[in-house]
Amino acid sequence: MTLNYICKCHKEEFFLKNNFSYWENRNQTTDEKEISNELYKICLTNKDILHIGIGNSEFSKLFSKKNNVDGITISQKEILLAKKINLINYKYYLLDKYSIEFQNFLKKKKYDFIIDTNLKSYACCQDSFNLMICGLIDSLKIGGLLITSRTGMNWTKKLTHKLSFNLKNFFYYKFKEIDGDPANQLTIKELQKICEKSNIKLSFNDKLCYLQK
Repeated sequence: MTLNYICKCHKEEFFLKNNFSYWENRNQTTDEKEISNELYKICLTNKDILHIGIGNSEFSKLFSKKNNVDGITISQKEILLAKKINLINYKYYLLDKYSIEFQNFLKKKKYDFIIDTNLKSYACCQDSFNLMICGLIDSLKIGGLLITSRTGMNWTKKLTHKLSFNLKNFFYYKFKEIDGDPANQLTIKELQKICEKSNIKLSFNDKLCYLQK
């Protein structure tokens, strides 16, 4: 599989060719827990949910029993863990959210909730981010919510790869996060412009932002 992008930024597609480790053996992030806690209060049933960045699949463990959850990741090791735990109503895909292939995926889907703790943090450029956020908004059902973390708006990273070693896995490849472009920090002002252009409602508190169609 080859991924395509609208920009000319240099991208390493090493994750498509190797079983890279990322978040499958790490705890659920604080940002994701905050979103999970808010959704858990609503007692969701029969909802279609897109989870971007499946990590250890803890989110899907909470919500896939009574809802349909689609998850995407760039880590094949996260995919292998998702297969192993074998949850009902849970589908997972190896996709980069900034790619054209992800846009094609979204054209076939409609969601009540989209969860992404860091919408812009790993974007290579503004053009790729704009494509991604427009696709997410278009795939929301009427009344649907896109939820992101305020903390995840304030940092930027790039992913590279690293050869590591431990006694369990011996030598293995894993993703390594390095500092990203500060321009990829996502401000409330930018979200407001996006919402005005797309005619959707923006609300937020000290922890989360909600974009409602």
